[in-house]
Amino acid sequence: MRRQPELALALIRVVVGLVFAWHGFHKIFDLGLASVTAAYQTADVPLPLLFAPLVAVLELVGGPLLVLGLGARGLAGALALLTAGVVLAPLVAGRLGFTELEVPLLLLAGSLAIMVGGSGSPALKDRSAAA
Repeated sequence: MRRQPELALALIRVVVGLVFAWHGFHKIFDLGLASVTAAYQTADVPLPLLFAPLVAVLELVGGPLLVLGLGARGLAGALALLTAGVVLAPLVAGRLGFTELEVPLLLLAGSLAIMVGGSGSPALKDRSAAA
């Protein structure tokens, strides 16, 4: 089987984008920002009044943009930074176990792969450059 790193990056980008979009939707429309803010406060996330809406909106808007491959490297970097920031504080405080870290670690790894490797192909940005 021939190696296809561009297709592998695109697969990671699409799945990571879908998961981020779902998490943002869930935070805003299912849980509510007040509940997310309270959870961030309990977990010792710094500046929960800032980070709860920032993370939720970035996930909700950035996820679909990531799926399309628009601004993938920058979005992946921002999502990786926020994911690390939201997970690091409760981890250091000893409030997170491995089961709570599984998804954030996968999202962090996927985001870093996109940030370093690019969006992969096919991506919508490839279509606009060809036109």
